Amino acid sequence: MKKIILIFLSLFLSCSQDQSLSFSSLFKDHMVLQQDEYVSVWGQAKPGSQITLETDWGEKKMITTKENGEWKTQIKTLKADLKPHELSIKSSASKIIIKDILFGEVWFASGQSNMGWQMGNKITEVEGAKDEIKAANFDKIRYFRATGNDSFTPNKTVNGSWKVCSPETVSEFSAVAYYYAKELFNNLQVPIGIIHGTWRMGHPAEAYAMPELLEKVKGFEKINERIKISLDPNTPYNMWLSSHSNVELNQLINGDDNTIYFSDENKNFIQNKYDDSNWEILSLKDVNEKFSLENEFDGVVWLRQTFDYQKNQIVDLEFEIGEVNEFFDIFINGKFVNRRKGYGKFESRFIIPDNILNQGINTIAIRIADMYGDGGLPEDEDRGIYYEDKKIFSFLDKWKVRFTSWKTNNLLYNLTEGFDEIIFPSKLRIPREGSKPTMLYNSLISPISPYSLKGFIWYQGENNVTRYENYRSTFLSVIKTYRKKWGNEKLPFYYVQIAPHEYANRRNQASGEFAANLRDQQRLTLSEKNVGMAVTMDIGDSLDIHPKIKKPVGERLALWALAKDYGYDKLTHSGPLFKAVNFIKGKAIISFDHTGSGLHTTNKKLKYFEIAGKDKIFQTANAEIKGDKVIAWSKKVPLPLYVRYGWKNFLTPNFFNKEGLPASSFSSINNL
Repeated sequence: MKKIILIFLSLFLSCSQDQSLSFSSLFKDHMVLQQDEYVSVWGQAKPGSQITLETDWGEKKMITTKENGEWKTQIKTLKADLKPHELSIKSSASKIIIKDILFGEVWFASGQSNMGWQMGNKITEVEGAKDEIKAANFDKIRYFRATGNDSFTPNKTVNGSWKVCSPETVSEFSAVAYYYAKELFNNLQVPIGIIHGTWRMGHPAEAYAMPELLEKVKGFEKINERIKISLDPNTPYNMWLSSHSNVELNQLINGDDNTIYFSDENKNFIQNKYDDSNWEILSLKDVNEKFSLENEFDGVVWLRQTFDYQKNQIVDLEFEIGEVNEFFDIFINGKFVNRRKGYGKFESRFIIPDNILNQGINTIAIRIADMYGDGGLPEDEDRGIYYEDKKIFSFLDKWKVRFTSWKTNNLLYNLTEGFDEIIFPSKLRIPREGSKPTMLYNSLISPISPYSLKGFIWYQGENNVTRYENYRSTFLSVIKTYRKKWGNEKLPFYYVQIAPHEYANRRNQASGEFAANLRDQQRLTLSEKNVGMAVTMDIGDSLDIHPKIKKPVGERLALWALAKDYGYDKLTHSGPLFKAVNFIKGKAIISFDHTGSGLHTTNKKLKYFEIAGKDKIFQTANAEIKGDKVIAWSKKVPLPLYVRYGWKNFLTPNFFNKEGLPASSFSSINNL
């Protein structure tokens, strides 16, 4: 009997220990492996154990796991054959089989929210999505959405599963990645796998870069030092965190009012009789400065102000709030008026209900929550309260202000003493959240990088527009990160130039040019090897940073891949890109690459060309197409030295090649 029990216990322990046998989370049913290549396969098992890897196409490997239980090997895949295959690992006690594996082309998609925007997004519906979703029967297109935990050090795994493209699953796909995959599949007729590594919203480029490369970029020289400080639980910063109450960020975005007040006192902020005499008195400029990237503050602030309304009849009073970044709640006289609870469009001007207003003194209370990047209210003289189009209250007046919570580590921490309470021990610490430097590299890039793929697609830049000066160097650190992690400096990297959008003018640039500057930083990145840029000058949205039009974005990225990687050499894969300019007799003679079968304008007169002389003050220019060149001139600039095109945050251009691909904005100053 004892012998039987011992045998049973031995078998039980063996089986329980063998539960560690696993593939990496990327290796699951319906996966796509890069075709005709030696690909890495890895996972976990009992330390020092012997496991066998086998495939139904003839590969077999015997593997001894490391002391930490990790195992890794390489196998040779076949050329795409559209047939499902199997891959298995087994130990002495168990076996795991992965089914429905396809060989094809695997691409990694990342960036920020415009890459993350889903086909079935409920906030801003992608143009044509309903019909596209109904017809999305592409079982050879597979999609893996990777998620992972924020970390100061590289993670070893990600979460996710492979989805077969169908009307039932495609709503979850990145719209840009879907259209990219569809275009490749329609032309190549081989399986397409997309691994999508965009997480949450609003990520700057530096979040995707490894620290040793990011440190070479101005402004990020002490990243490794900052990481060490952030990891130390005994720093004043971490001790401060442990001593303060908090709620999860999702409770702000998705919860009810009670989850974002923290205390009964906060609930009283909306009341007329609340004593705010100890609050700071600040201008909007001062408030926005607190939210600036330089201060590294994200969180919640309350604004209070009063206005005198002496009309005998209270009707049609309008509230013009503008573009708040990102969430807000408005109360007047203790009553709820309006809210922006999510991302996407909202009504910036609305009527205040008659029953809310008092004859005489009225109290406004606004709660603003900024979770990513810059925040606050735009410093715009148009913002305020209007009666019959006459402004009776201006946002540019001073406000009573109190900062009530600070966001870090995807938590909101209660501030009992306001903004000055926050210990930025020094500014060296890095919050543990995806929007901060290196965080997404650690959580998504590093753990995915052993997985063999063809190349990368990228859509990002919106979060960096107010810091465009060093975007190119930051972006290059990302490109170099990807290529270094995958061990191949030649891997293609195709990216989207950010679309025109009327960005809130938070840096008081009267010309509103900072987005144009960033687009040019992206254009100049084309000087790197094996990169390509999909131009989106024609599909911007003045009010929504997430344009509904996603199909041409994915298709234009695919044009680059088809032309550069898949043998479609004669394919026109870009709109006109500035090449050079000569100045002859007071006119700018501008030449372009990627003219296709000819330059084209949608109406007779080209728009948005400007020229400047020695003073670099640009004047609107007349412009016309002459063969494969554009001629631009202005009577105000008799001796032009510089030319630029599309130099605005938002515009609706009419300059294309005959293949319908738009020209990129540019400035010849940046090419000198």
